Amino acid sequence: MARYNKAKGFTLIEVLVAIAVFASLSIAAYQVVFQVQLSNTQSQEKLGRLQQLQATLVYLDSDFRQIAVRRFRNDGEEAGTEESGQSLLYWKDNLLDSDAKGVLFTRLGWINPQQQFPRGEITKVGYRIQGDKLERVWWRYPDTPAAQEGIVTPLLDKVEKFDMRFYNGEAWVKEWVDSDALPKAIAVDLTLEDYGKLERIYLTADGKFERINEDTPE
Repeated sequence: MARYNKAKGFTLIEVLVAIAVFASLSIAAYQVVFQVQLSNTQSQEKLGRLQQLQATLVYLDSDFRQIAVRRFRNDGEEAGTEESGQSLLYWKDNLLDSDAKGVLFTRLGWINPQQQFPRGEITKVGYRIQGDKLERVWWRYPDTPAAQEGIVTPLLDKVEKFDMRFYNGEAWVKEWVDSDALPKAIAVDLTLEDYGKLERIYLTADGKFERINEDTPE
């Protein structure tokens, strides 16, 4: 009587179980890879955001720490005259086409090595809000003719509020009305969507602009 050898293989249930196990392992591996990639992306975004914030603070520190006791011509107006209403520091609504308040002043320290360029070392600079972005606006010269556009540098987004306060020697005030003097200190407040409120306080040269009375006999 002839014998027949039965070929043994996997049953359908065993195959389905193997497929299910393999699928589970694949999903788990994909989730691990996805989480690593997501974490890396978030880390890069946070790093980029932090670098953006640090660069903004460098600009603010450099500008406000070197604020100059100097009047300046704006849009062709004559500097230092009663008629022009010139001030050492401007802080008002819609200044520089800002959506909120803007600030404008002159600063020292714009290096001109060996006087290679036809300019001094004082420049005019301002800050404004456009949408949710903080922008820096500057000019190569402190006295600019009418309609001369400033050079705009976008600095920081996700800005909810840009505010300033001024120390007059006795108290902090929200407005600066003394056109002949700088505050003793300036507080710059930034409220950001992700970091909340940040504050920087800068001491100024505490300078005062001396008016010359043209009616006084020599």
